[in-house]
Amino acid sequence: MVVWKGKIQPQHGEKAYNLDNTDLEVPNFFVITPDELKNIFQTRDPERILNSSPDLGEIREAYKEVGMSSEVRKASSKARSLVGGQRDNSRVSIRVSEKTISDSELDVGASGLEKALKNVVSSYFEEGVQDFPNIIVQKMIEPEYTGAVIKGEKDYVEVVEGLGISLEQGRTVPSMYLLERGQVVDEKVPETQLKVTRNPMTGDYRERRLKSPEKPFDNSEVEKLASKSDKSFKFVYKRGSFYVVDVCDLYNHIETLEKLQVSPGEIKGTAGRDIQLSDETLPPQQYEKALIARKGGYTSTDAYWAREQEKPAIFSAENVKEGEKIGAISQQDTNFETENTTVATGLISIAEAEADFNSSSEYIDSYKDIFAFNGAKAVLDARMLQSEGLRPALKYIQGDIVVLMDRPDEEILAEVVKNDFSLGVPKEKIRVFEDVLARVEKKFILDRLRNLPE
Repeated sequence: MVVWKGKIQPQHGEKAYNLDNTDLEVPNFFVITPDELKNIFQTRDPERILNSSPDLGEIREAYKEVGMSSEVRKASSKARSLVGGQRDNSRVSIRVSEKTISDSELDVGASGLEKALKNVVSSYFEEGVQDFPNIIVQKMIEPEYTGAVIKGEKDYVEVVEGLGISLEQGRTVPSMYLLERGQVVDEKVPETQLKVTRNPMTGDYRERRLKSPEKPFDNSEVEKLASKSDKSFKFVYKRGSFYVVDVCDLYNHIETLEKLQVSPGEIKGTAGRDIQLSDETLPPQQYEKALIARKGGYTSTDAYWAREQEKPAIFSAENVKEGEKIGAISQQDTNFETENTTVATGLISIAEAEADFNSSSEYIDSYKDIFAFNGAKAVLDARMLQSEGLRPALKYIQGDIVVLMDRPDEEILAEVVKNDFSLGVPKEKIRVFEDVLARVEKKFILDRLRNLPE
C-alpha cells in the first residue's frame, strides 16, 4: 500500500514523518511501505531487484496524483479530470525514508518510474541492511536554487544555483551564510560555482560553470527562512517561494566560513603533507587523518560519511595552498614535491596550470571561445564541456594548450596526446591520470608504427 502526506506515522520512516510534521511548505508526497515493496520485489538481492520486472499498479496510480493538491486528489473523479494535465507529466524524486546514504533519484517521469525505484531499493540493500525500507515519492520542484539550513549555536545556510547534485557530489562551492541569534554575521559567495539543470526536452542534466555568481538571497530572506524551524532542513526555491524537501537532525559546530569544517575534530599540520589536500571532496576511506577540499558543502555525501566515521574534514577552502600551515603546529619543512610523472604528456595539477593564466590571459571554457581562439597559448577548461563536442573541438584548436580535466576520458586524452597538449588535473588524481595516459600513449605509438610506410 501507499500512505499519503497528512497520514504519515513514525513507522513510515524518520524523513517522511518529519516532513509531515513541519509547519513549512512541503511538496506533495506519498510513501511506499515495506510490505508493499516486499510484495513487489520478493527479494533483497540487489542484482535480482535490478533485473526484475515489477508490477507497479498502485504506485503508478499514486504517481499520477502526486502532482495534485490533497484537496483535488480527494475530490470526485469529475473534479480530478479537470486538472488531468497535472496527472501524467509530474516529475518526482524517489528516496529512502530511513536514515541512509543510499542512492536517490531526481526528476523521474512516468517512463522512468520503474527503473528509478529499482535503483533506489537495490542501492539500499547494497548497504547490507535486511529490512525493506519505506520509500518517499515526492513531487519534484524544478528549483532556481537548492540549499539547506543547518541548526547550531550559529545557524549555517548553504545554497547552490539549480539542482543540488553538484553540492551533494562535492564538486562545487556553495554560497554560505552564518547566523548568530537570528542575524547574518558572515556570508561568502564563491569565485565560481557549478550549476546543474535538467534539459526539459531530453531529461539529461546540463552543467555550466558560473563565474562570480550573484548572492542568491538577501540577508533578511535568509534570516526569515532560518527562523521558521528549530530543526535542520533542506529546501528548494522557485519563483519567490521556499519548499522543504527534507527535515533532519543535523547540528553544526561551525565557527567561520573561511574554512568550512564539516566534520569535527582537530586539524593541524601542513596542507598537502600532514593533511590531505584535494580539489573535490573525498570519502573518508581515501584519507588517513584529515582532509581539506577546495569544494563541497556541509550536506555533501562525503561530509556525511566523514561525520559518521569521525574523520575531521574542511570543505570549500577555495584558497588553501599546498604547504600552507593549518592550525597551531610546530616548525616544519613545508616543501612539498609531487612525484615525477611516468608519461610523456606534460601533467601538472590544476592549481599549477591556472597559476600562469590571469584574467587578461587566454582562458577558454566554452565552445565559442575555442573556435574564436587565434593565439598561441591558452588554458582550456574541459571540465564543463560535453565530451561529444569536445573531441572535434580539440582537433580544431592548435597552440601551446593546457587542457584541464577532472575525469580520465580516454577518447579526450587521445586527442590531447595527438596534439601534444599538456594536461592539468586535480592533484589527488595525478596517479590515476598517469595510468590512463600510459595506455593512451602506448596505443598512439603503436598506431603510428602500424601506419609507417614499408
